[in-house]
Amino acid sequence: PLPGRYVAPGLVDAHAHPCVGPGPVARNHAETLDELTAWAASGVCLVRDTGSPGGSALQLDPGPGRPRLQAAGRFLAPAGRYFPALLPEEVPQQRLTELALAELARGAKWVKVIADFPPVVDGTLSGRAGLTYSPEAVEAMTAAVHAAGGRVAAHVTTDAVAHLVRAGVDSVEHGTALDESTLRLMAQAGTAWTPTLCAVLAVPGTAPEKVRRRVAEYRERLGELLPLAHRLGVPILTGTDVAGTLAREVALLAEHGLPPAAALAAATTSGYRFLGEPFDQPGRPATLVTYQDDPREDLEVLSSPSAVLIDGIRVR
Repeated sequence: PLPGRYVAPGLVDAHAHPCVGPGPVARNHAETLDELTAWAASGVCLVRDTGSPGGSALQLDPGPGRPRLQAAGRFLAPAGRYFPALLPEEVPQQRLTELALAELARGAKWVKVIADFPPVVDGTLSGRAGLTYSPEAVEAMTAAVHAAGGRVAAHVTTDAVAHLVRAGVDSVEHGTALDESTLRLMAQAGTAWTPTLCAVLAVPGTAPEKVRRRVAEYRERLGELLPLAHRLGVPILTGTDVAGTLAREVALLAEHGLPPAAALAAATTSGYRFLGEPFDQPGRPATLVTYQDDPREDLEVLSSPSAVLIDGIRVR
């Protein structure tokens, strides 16, 4: 028998970059596998890679004892509109659809479009975020990806988010400019929201006052947006990006207005359902995490798993 008195589906990190390290920099193959091993031990059993340098995640074979992986391949961004260390090959607008389909042909289930971003000058973010591709180009790319059986995740931090939802993207990543009308569009379309709070709420002590003020204002808005998204039925997913832990992400969702049971579902059942991955299929080896105490009563329990099984293999 496994230790622990309570059982939950294995945790789902639906916005992660196992091939990216702090900096940001590209991780090599061995470093990436080490990272996935550590995530498995923490209870993460399913990872949606939302972009890797040159699509390196598509070359990964995590192997037994590591999380299942859904990869998005390369970051789709034009020159000068993403972190240079993560964009060895830029994607001009006229080739957006072509290169998105190329990622699917390489084995990607998702494509990740950087739909808005600040200009990058000499490797440094400079100025305000703006559209990287026209709404028409994203809509054409999304339609082609869907026709080929893939799905589209969109990085967006501006009010362009409404255009992207209308264009048919499957998930909004970050979505810091979401409002009520756009959440209603998302509910109608079945578009998911991955808030990535560990990342977007992280403010270094040296940050300018305007940055600290903007994050504080967003914290207040989250108290309205998250409960509304939940009431409307918008699929809410947990994602750590390159900051924090999944347990902390779940706690932040609850701290900012999502009912604790919904925050836990975002990291478990809702994540599996949206990503189309079984976790309790009869006859399939178990994927689960056990805890000594009930995480429904105290979300902090998620940071201390007793045992972890991924497809029947015990990793903790």
